[in-house]
Amino acid sequence: MNTKIGLPAVFITAIIVANVTAAKLAYFEIPLLGGVAIPAGFIAFGVAFLASDLMVEVHGREFATTVVNWTVSCLILGYGLIYLAIALPTAPFYQAHAAYATTLGASSNIILASIVTLLLSQHIDVNLFAEIKQRTGDNHRWIRNLMSTSISQAVDTALFITLAFTFFPALTSGDILWGTALATTILGQYVAKVVVAALDTPFFYLATTLNRRTASSANPTSTDIQT
Repeated sequence: MNTKIGLPAVFITAIIVANVTAAKLAYFEIPLLGGVAIPAGFIAFGVAFLASDLMVEVHGREFATTVVNWTVSCLILGYGLIYLAIALPTAPFYQAHAAYATTLGASSNIILASIVTLLLSQHIDVNLFAEIKQRTGDNHRWIRNLMSTSISQAVDTALFITLAFTFFPALTSGDILWGTALATTILGQYVAKVVVAALDTPFFYLATTLNRRTASSANPTSTDIQT
């Protein structure tokens, strides 16, 4: 498999799917936090962070940074195409337009928050992963995978919720999320994302191990470190 094509494809797909599926709110009972509503896109976001870590691990910081920048452009284009589709004249016999528009047509607050958050959190993830890898070399892959994702996901969650449901609504005199409700929402979503990050660690090891074995087969003098 050509990972220079495959990993960016997975990353871009996961980001776009995450933003679309975020229209549904999943509900979980989390110890100490109680019931928390979480956008269903958190699973796809976990896949995206896994793909970005793999891109840095296999192809380096510069490659991953370029993919992130292009993905932001793709997300903007995707939102534009979705709104264009919603704006097209609707067939008189088509009865599902309202549901179609509600599901796909995210508010401007959500769109702006998504774009800003994606740009910042993914660059943090890529650069932090690269810095940790410089310190650990080929060893301790789980440290750079979990640490970079956990920190960048914290920024991602706190910034997105604050921008989408507090900052931007305040600018437009809309309803805002504040105080305990804001903190609980951020913590609940972050816990869910950290769980996904922990669960993706075996897949990170599997993917990197397979890549190293492929590289070793192509270059028999190379060594495969399994930690």
